[in-house]
Amino acid sequence: MDKLRESAIAWFIKIRDADADDAIRTKFEQWLMANQAHQQAYADVSAVWESFDSTPELEKLAGIVEQDQFFEKAERTQRVRKYITVAMVAAVIGLGGMLGIQTWRAQPTMQMVAQAEVGQVKSHRLDDGTLLTMNTGAEIEVTYYRDRRLVTLKQGEAIFEVARDENRPFIIDSGNAQVTVLGTRFAVNRMKKLVRVSVDHGTVKVEQQDVDHNINPHAVILHDGEVAEVKTDSTQPARSYRHALDAFAFEKGVVVFEEADLDEIAETLSRYRKLPLLAEQPVSSKVHISSMLKANSIETFINQLPEMAPVRIVPTDKATVIKSKSVNK
Repeated sequence: MDKLRESAIAWFIKIRDADADDAIRTKFEQWLMANQAHQQAYADVSAVWESFDSTPELEKLAGIVEQDQFFEKAERTQRVRKYITVAMVAAVIGLGGMLGIQTWRAQPTMQMVAQAEVGQVKSHRLDDGTLLTMNTGAEIEVTYYRDRRLVTLKQGEAIFEVARDENRPFIIDSGNAQVTVLGTRFAVNRMKKLVRVSVDHGTVKVEQQDVDHNINPHAVILHDGEVAEVKTDSTQPARSYRHALDAFAFEKGVVVFEEADLDEIAETLSRYRKLPLLAEQPVSSKVHISSMLKANSIETFINQLPEMAPVRIVPTDKATVIKSKSVNK
């Protein structure tokens, strides 16, 4: 057996015996987040144990371990149980039983599709207790497997309050970025030019991925109050010094812009309107605005944009266009 699987088995044993607030769980989370291979190895061990856990052989072994005549102290019983766990997991993996396990693990256990219409903020409580809160215009696909929980954020932004499950990392595919957590509260905003990840509390791993889902090894690990962005023209995520709590404002019907260019403003406000708001070059990337507004005052904000920047607002049948004032009418 290779060293990685040995490490995964060792962590599996430690976590099974650890209390919820045990400091060992923090170290385990750091090990698990450090490399995708760690996650795969741990998932393999968990899957083997889960499939073996209900078999008559295990029940028989457990019964033998619990017989007092074999052991004088409870501490010795616990120690032998650990050895039996390691032996059984190692044996099943070593005997090449992973093909059947992988097939079993690849079968979805839960699937759903959800979206929030214009003007809606919708919440969904999933089977494991995870809470999803989608802002207007968001679209999400959820698929749970035995070794991972996968969410595809197809568009828009959402807040994820993830129920902790060391055996099943929670993974978000948001196009140019992949986000991995075990249990935490954070927000992901998928835009055309970038994906922004903001953490309320917990630990979040942010990675850049290409169209074929190849992962760039240079990941960013975020903690309480931290933000990272993955831009479409970059090869790795970068930390941002934005205020993380701004990403959660939409729950209260508030929109926050922090040094946002007109492209970001237009894309964000379009989620609240039937007709899109478009920003034309060259003014779109040259103007940056910081503002806080209520979701029900968006039209007022749009009409006031000429007072904040050298632009004019031009309504058309298909869109509202932000144009430069220097352009002749």
